[in-house]
Amino acid sequence: MEETPVEGLKMSIGNAIKEKVTETLRNADVLSMLQKIVATTPEDEESEEIRQKLQGVLTQYEAMPEAEKLQFAAQLKEAIATKLSMKLKDQNIDFSGVEAAIGEAVFYNLALIAGAALLLLIVVVFFGYKLYKSITDKEKKREEKKKAKQMKKKK
Repeated sequence: MEETPVEGLKMSIGNAIKEKVTETLRNADVLSMLQKIVATTPEDEESEEIRQKLQGVLTQYEAMPEAEKLQFAAQLKEAIATKLSMKLKDQNIDFSGVEAAIGEAVFYNLALIAGAALLLLIVVVFFGYKLYKSITDKEKKREEKKKAKQMKKKK
């Protein structure tokens, strides 16, 4: 079964998105995210248990010396990023919606550029026509004056 260029593009878009999500998580402030999770009200008992466990982890974190805090935060980020990366690689996510959204965005931008170009062209043509008309009118008036002077000289 051969892979078409479109399917290859979808896969590369999907891989790029997965990599960016993992990279974003590696650069995120995981501890503040945990604090926000702890601050939320749980919806069920399982969420409450997880919230309480996270609260315990944050309490232990606050008691750690500064060097251990940095090491713990780095290990926590790496562990979460690795887990998420593995989960994302296992998932076969459909990116057809992303492709459609990108296509719509490109079409919209091209339509805006084409509209602006058309408007600019109309303005240039309008003022060019006005300039041409003005110049030709001046030429006609000049010719008429010249003829009128010649007619006066002949009389």
